[in-house]
Amino acid sequence: MNSPAKILVVSGSARDESNVHAVVSLAARTARGAGAEVRELLLHRLRLPVMDHGDAEQAALAGVREVRESAAWAEGFVLVTPEYHGSMSGCLKNWFDFLYPELAGKLAGVVAVTGGGSGDMSITAVKTSFAWCHGFTLPFHAAARGPDFEEGLLQNQRVIERIERIAHDVVRYAPLLRGTFEEARALGRGVEAGFAGTHA
Repeated sequence: MNSPAKILVVSGSARDESNVHAVVSLAARTARGAGAEVRELLLHRLRLPVMDHGDAEQAALAGVREVRESAAWAEGFVLVTPEYHGSMSGCLKNWFDFLYPELAGKLAGVVAVTGGGSGDMSITAVKTSFAWCHGFTLPFHAAARGPDFEEGLLQNQRVIERIERIAHDVVRYAPLLRGTFEEARALGRGVEAGFAGTHA
């Protein structure tokens, strides 16, 4: 607990111009203000291929290495997705497909950006995928709608405060969960290690 929490903020937008990036910037800025070491991963810049399991050439690509290395580095995440057809974006789902052990025993906060809906479907999809990677998510989340933005800036103070709470909580709880998971994993593959033993 003596070193800063390591937090990765992931933009699930496939576009360079997107309200998602304003949310990513807010979450990253808040996490830094809370004392964390923060990295931002903008998936649209990586142009990842669709994941081909076991493809050694694909695994060697710079973008794929960055995805895996940054996720392995992080103790916690803030995952920001646009809502596409009632779910998370394809590029964020593709990010998940490249990962598994890098997310286990870690914590994520989830934020959706929607055209006008509640964001519940995309938030649930992200939380489900993170859980299937043996990670934890905050029970609290946020959604920003189109009308909450003006000229690319988030203006709805209630939504801003929810995102700030998420960032603070990820910084607060991620190192605790990660430390406990590593202690359990050190016990080996026996049942006393719980699910961490499956990663030993």
